[in-house]
Amino acid sequence: MKKLFALLLCLCMVFSFMSFAAAEEKVNLTAIQYALENQQTDFNNLWFFQQVEEKTGVHVDFQVVKDADWETTTNLMFASGEYPDMILRNTVDVEEYGVTQGLLLPLDEYLTEEIMPNYVSRLHMNNAGDSIPASDGKTYYIGYLMAQNVNHTGTWYVNQAKLDELGIAQPKTIDEVTDMLRKMKEAGMEYPFSASFTQFGPETIWNQFASFGVPENTYYYYIDENEKVQFTGAQPGYRACVEWLHTLYAEGLMDPESLTQDSNLWANKVNAGQVGYFCYLRLINTAISADNVPNFKSILPPVADGYKASVSQILEVPTAGAYLTKTCKDPVAALKWIDAQLETETMMVALNGKVGEQIILNDAGKYEVIDIPADNGLYKFVPVTQGQFFAPGEYYSAIYQMAPHRVERYEDSQAYAAAGVLEYKSFQYLRDLAKMGNEDAVEAANIYTELKKFMEESFTEFVKNGVTDASWEEFQNTAKGIGVERYIELYQTAYDNFLAK
Repeated sequence: MKKLFALLLCLCMVFSFMSFAAAEEKVNLTAIQYALENQQTDFNNLWFFQQVEEKTGVHVDFQVVKDADWETTTNLMFASGEYPDMILRNTVDVEEYGVTQGLLLPLDEYLTEEIMPNYVSRLHMNNAGDSIPASDGKTYYIGYLMAQNVNHTGTWYVNQAKLDELGIAQPKTIDEVTDMLRKMKEAGMEYPFSASFTQFGPETIWNQFASFGVPENTYYYYIDENEKVQFTGAQPGYRACVEWLHTLYAEGLMDPESLTQDSNLWANKVNAGQVGYFCYLRLINTAISADNVPNFKSILPPVADGYKASVSQILEVPTAGAYLTKTCKDPVAALKWIDAQLETETMMVALNGKVGEQIILNDAGKYEVIDIPADNGLYKFVPVTQGQFFAPGEYYSAIYQMAPHRVERYEDSQAYAAAGVLEYKSFQYLRDLAKMGNEDAVEAANIYTELKKFMEESFTEFVKNGVTDASWEEFQNTAKGIGVERYIELYQTAYDNFLAK
């Protein structure tokens, strides 16, 4: 009996150890991780994700994809039939890959307090989750939101140090900008104006259309004051803008690589003192080096004669934080890993750095930034905007004392609103709020794919070689042939339905 008891005891200990080992076994997941062009972050060895792994038992192998390669990489991935478990921090076509092909996993059944307590508790604050469901009513991504009372993307900047040196006032009109650029060129500045050609960045060349009354947003639509959806490329200001840019190109006032370069190359030129006029997100805590920041001042967008400025306006609605693919090995573990990053202090550390080093909990009980590493150095040791974050205004204002770089951006937004230079309604009403049915969404997406290629090629051609009546007419006819009228019709119908609701 003693031997039998001892044997049973040993077996119990063995089974207990095996159960404990199984419980402690890590879940291994894979992810495609978005990163900015100028971001050098080692996601696979970042201490932040190692700590999240310790909390959740989930290990993630990251495949980092830069902005310029994102669309091509994700489209090829979906076509390959081999998918990662997660897609992190940039958009994919939900209607195509979620609603139509079923390659993205619907998440609604997992949005519970047990699995995602942090996320679920904030989802309905400020109606933050209203724009997330797709046309079929299902949720295909976890939202990313950093509410901070910002209403525009690109802010206009001039090299104030150079203006002072040349005795030039800040420009208020496009004619004054042209004159300023000529004088900068004469003074030896290599690229008086420079931009990038990336699709969505605040430094992109597309911002310049705002000075000619066209709120270009690379979707090529906008809502006018009569609640009608319009094609940006059909507007008189569109032609006027590309004609002006051609003048800059022909006179060597514009960096010719503005038609090809990414944001990293653009920032290198700014920091080398080669650029005097540009658009960008803000100055503090960006790719602009700390010693270069004092040289620049923000201005209102200069306006072309006969036009009213119309800066593309943004809404603080969630973008994509994370998708799960249909082959995700463990959706519950993946979502718990994501939600662990949304715990208040963890989330604030991911964005701002460590408590006691970059942020503190101040006397008012709010997190406050106390140090901003120079030269975009924060990206080296925290994910910053490429981690998970979900903070509707009601929640964010209760936990966060706005940092200096956030105050800078907020004040520019206040100035733009007060000056009345923002477009009538944000393009995001069409992109994010006015949902199409699946068939219409697929049709619009197919037209957009061809339209985008054509618009980028035509824009480059106009800037390099100028515009004639014949080339402008051909441009309009080709856009119609691609289906731009149907494209606008589809968005008008969706927007009308949105207004009716």
